[in-house]
Amino acid sequence: MKQRLFSTARIIQHENPLGLPRSGSPPRFPTRGLPKQRRIRDVQKVIAVSSAKGGVGKSTVAVNLALAFARGGLRSGILDTDIFGPSIPTLLDLQGEQPRLSEKNQLIPLSNYGIKSMSIGFLVDQEAPIVWRGLMVTKAVEQLLHDVEWGGLDVLVMDLPPGTGDTQLTITQQVKLDGAVIVSTPQDLALKDAVRGIGMFRKVDVPVSLYSLGD
Repeated sequence: MKQRLFSTARIIQHENPLGLPRSGSPPRFPTRGLPKQRRIRDVQKVIAVSSAKGGVGKSTVAVNLALAFARGGLRSGILDTDIFGPSIPTLLDLQGEQPRLSEKNQLIPLSNYGIKSMSIGFLVDQEAPIVWRGLMVTKAVEQLLHDVEWGGLDVLVMDLPPGTGDTQLTITQQVKLDGAVIVSTPQDLALKDAVRGIGMFRKVDVPVSLYSLGD
């Protein structure tokens, strides 16, 4: 397979915020109605890890969950969908690494500790602020969901950003989730936000488990 190093010095466009090379006409997106849920290519199961509240250890739980699947003999991966505060490159000791592109101009995940990973943190400078409006964030999430060549996974753990905003809505509308884990701490403020997160997943009929740290 021919691979090319992904370049971070690409022109940022609203329809292509990750700067992936394109051939032919740009895809047309429907202007009305909700997007249709679909499976991520070459991925059997998808589990979302959310917190609705920042700073409760969600990303750490997501990485350990992916590692546990890998140690159990499953082909495991993790997708970091936190555009503004990606943690996966640091947790997997992959800071400064850049993915390559396949022949189909798809991002090839980086691997460490036996799991594959993809994050916006691999595609931008570590210290560069990401100052994007909602449309850019949504398009970037869509590209992370559907423009990565996972090469066959039994399970993909998806590390969601805190809250119940645009990113969570995009994921729940576009991807068929097999389950969700809500991470919280025992404090009342964190638990109240966790309840909102549980409600979001229940609205789209996704089975939910609550994991409370320090309880």
